[in-house]
This record gives sequence, structure tokens and C-alpha cells, in this order.
Amino acid sequence: MSEPQTHDDLVELIVPLIEPLIERQEKVEQGLAAQETVLAELTNQLERLTSIGPEQEVSPWNLYAANPKQISELLTKINQWLPWMNATYGAGQSTNMIPACWFLHPNVVAQVVGLYTSWTAANYGSENPNSDLVYWNLRYLPDVLDIVNAPADKGGMAGCRREHRAPERTDPVPEALTDEFAQWLAASYPIEQPDETNATEHTGIDEKSTL
Repeated sequence: MSEPQTHDDLVELIVPLIEPLIERQEKVEQGLAAQETVLAELTNQLERLTSIGPEQEVSPWNLYAANPKQISELLTKINQWLPWMNATYGAGQSTNMIPACWFLHPNVVAQVVGLYTSWTAANYGSENPNSDLVYWNLRYLPDVLDIVNAPADKGGMAGCRREHRAPERTDPVPEALTDEFAQWLAASYPIEQPDETNATEHTGIDEKSTL
């Protein structure tokens, strides 16, 4: 007859069976924690999107509506960031860099602001790895560099590789046709005004009957 198994013998038999289950449970818990973090970030983004209204705070990168102090601080950060960006992504090629006179080209300023803010969004505020930085590397940066490398008559800085050349602006910016636009808008998208007569007919209420 075989000797009865001791407590230690049972432990040795059970432990190899339990350890994989514990490891699997830990991985599941880690996955759930990561998903909870992602869901929290998505919830925050959704709340920001749904809260947009007439009183929504203006973002500091809004060159149209942000106050001068916000814009000044942002552009200063960008000017400090660009040498690092050029050294990191330039690869020794001038066409992979943004010239130092970028701020003297209004259309380039708008593009560089978008490039920088999207870079900060990909590199700050998230604890979990995602594809935002890869998308910035492969899509945002090349697209902006294409605009920057365009000829001067296309609004680019191709002529500024050695020294700054003032951008060519031969055509004045067209003024808004305010009156014509208002007439077109009213004709194309008329806003119906409530008709008191029709409202009375629809409700079937006669002023005399209420007396």
C-alpha cells in the first residue's frame, strides 16, 4: 500500500496548477486597469467636446480668439522647442528642418502652431502607450514640412534656407462681403417666424370663446 500523501505533498501537486491561474488573473487585472485608464481619458475628451458652447474657454493655440498673453507664451515655447525638433528630426537635411525665421511667415506660424500642439498632445498627459506619436511622426510632420518647403509664391519658405526672404504677398486679403453674405444667407436658409394666426388656427382656440 502506498503511504498517505502529506500536506506538503499536496501543496507540491497543487501549486503548479494554481500558479498559471494566478498569473492569468494578474494579466487580466492589468488589462482591466489599462482599459479603465483609457476609458477615463476618453470620457474626459468626450466631456470637453460636449461642453463646447458660446462661453467655452478659448484654447491658447487659437490664433483667432486667444488673448495676446496666451499667444505670446505659446509662440515662445515653440521657438524654444524648434531647435530640438530640427536636431532630432532634421537628419542633417535642411529640407527636414523649419527655418529660424518661421515667425516672419504668417501662414507658416499657423502650421507650426498646429504641429507643436499636436506633438504636445502625443507626448504629455497619457500614461499608456498609443499610436499618437507614430501618427505625428509619419503624417503631421511630413505634411507640415511639405508646406514649409513650398516655393515662396506658394507661401513656403524654400528661399529661406540660407537667409530670410520676405514672403511674397501680391494679392490683398479679400474683405468679408458682410451685406451680400447676409442677403445670401437669408435667401438660402430662411428662418421661419412663428405666425400667430396659424398658431391660433392649429390650436383651435378662438379669442371670443375664451371670454
